[in-house]
Amino acid sequence: MSGGERPRFHRHGESANLADMKTIVVANQKGGSGKSTVTVHLAAAAEHAGDGPVVISDTDPQGTAADWINQRKQFGLDTPRYSVLAAGDPGARVDELRKAGASLLFIDTAPSMGTVNADLFALADLILIPLNPTPADLRALVRGLPLIRASGSRFQFVLTRVRHNLMNNDAAAAALDPLGLVLTARMHERVIYADTFAHGETAFEIEPNGIAARETMAIWTEVKGKLGDQT
Repeated sequence: MSGGERPRFHRHGESANLADMKTIVVANQKGGSGKSTVTVHLAAAAEHAGDGPVVISDTDPQGTAADWINQRKQFGLDTPRYSVLAAGDPGARVDELRKAGASLLFIDTAPSMGTVNADLFALADLILIPLNPTPADLRALVRGLPLIRASGSRFQFVLTRVRHNLMNNDAAAAALDPLGLVLTARMHERVIYADTFAHGETAFEIEPNGIAARETMAIWTEVKGKLGDQT
């Protein structure tokens, strides 16, 4: 979907928890946190769960999620859909997608907590913050968290690129636990995420019953529950 097209979506069924379009902004001040990987895999998980139509927007100048969509089209995969958000007035496009019948909008963002992302935060039903369980990432989070809080939007942390049996995993969760905002499900460091991402695919196409697909669906189920709490 190009920026100039007027989108139209057909919902095959109305989710009890997601009756109106929900906007999920995926953000982190630090690069390498797995923002784009989380964005595209959760969007695919939502489609596989029957919670679509799902739309992805990419406001990161690197255009990683947009490149993924273009690669995906070469395989004949037409979901999730893609839409451009105007930098000056992203709210207008969000309203258009809502009126057109989209169920979910995932917005991948630049690795920054600047004024552009602040505009997107205000539009979010949920800000999802991918976080590598390392001291450096926790320090970067401390610098960016005030702007997220100032938006007034709900936010959740999801631990990403988690490696098994590292003390940092539980230490990071424990450091954030007083906020009560850490998802139980985690996205681990797996080769399949990088391999599928580079070709416009996800674990759901390659190993639909594999561990990566299962853990991604577990994250989406938990996120969906948080969105449903708002209705």
